[in-house]
Amino acid sequence: MHAKDFREALLQNAIFAALPAGHFETLLRSSKVIDYAPGDKILHEGEASEHLFALIAGVVGVFYSSASGENVLVKIFGAPSVFGEMELVFKQPRQEYVEAFESATVVRFLAAPFMEAMQSSKEACYIAFTDVSARLCIAAYHERALAFLDASTRLAGLLLSFAEAYGEACDFAGEKDGVRLKIKLTNDMLARCLACNTRSIERAMKDWRNEGWIKKERGFLAFKTLGALEERADPERLALFSTLERNPHAEK
Repeated sequence: MHAKDFREALLQNAIFAALPAGHFETLLRSSKVIDYAPGDKILHEGEASEHLFALIAGVVGVFYSSASGENVLVKIFGAPSVFGEMELVFKQPRQEYVEAFESATVVRFLAAPFMEAMQSSKEACYIAFTDVSARLCIAAYHERALAFLDASTRLAGLLLSFAEAYGEACDFAGEKDGVRLKIKLTNDMLARCLACNTRSIERAMKDWRNEGWIKKERGFLAFKTLGALEERADPERLALFSTLERNPHAEK
């Protein structure tokens, strides 16, 4: 990506747009633009926290994993967004891994220039504070959901989050309110996102297909209406997907 293009992409992010020009320019000098393919790992659990990452194109997922190899999806970031800042502040190793769901472009910054830049702007700090607060609320909700909600309820909520990130209008059996996902989701991937077994996903999908409101076309899931998913999801759910241009929970 050309330097001018990634500079303009960064300024679509509310945090960077709030920084004084001089600090923004200093921050740019510590940056590196990196492209990732679908499935690439951007962060790894346990590695040293030496950088902040700004997503300027694409969508990524944030996962926690267990010692036994189980994984659970806790956040979906779309561009523009930032991640990796919490461990920088607390000087902790990475607590999660981040995986590209599609081709993604990330700007990586050294920790010290980013922290200095943030200290220069109360507005940028407040934007980051509200963003992190929302993400902590989402993480707390999904911990509760993992403990107390069944797999099909959590699956409906997960598919709604993917619809918010990847949904497009489609015709579904003559109905005009259909929604198709622009990303291919296998049952194995959905099971990994929910930290459950594939049989639970297959069982829910079979029941829903028999009810006639979900189908798969050339590997892409489609829904007759999102209302069918909403009826089966937790009514108090917090969406996994957000960007720094759009916080769905603040809009309510």
